[in-house]
Amino acid sequence: MTTQEKVLYIIELLELSDRQVSSVIGKAISTVTHKRAQIGRNKFTDEDLQKLKDYYIDTLNKIKAI
Repeated sequence: MTTQEKVLYIIELLELSDRQVSSVIGKAISTVTHKRAQIGRNKFTDEDLQKLKDYYIDTLNKIKAI
């Protein structure tokens, strides 16, 4: 599975909007939209994947600790 496929899979599983993803990875909403649609060869990077994973794993751990 490529980095692009992994990010898209996480987005699908968590039903995330472009706005939510942009907030987590620190990119503009339009950039996320282009990366999601692979417009102009834009793709999610390993750094984007790591930021997304870290944020949501941390969030789940906080929920688990309740």
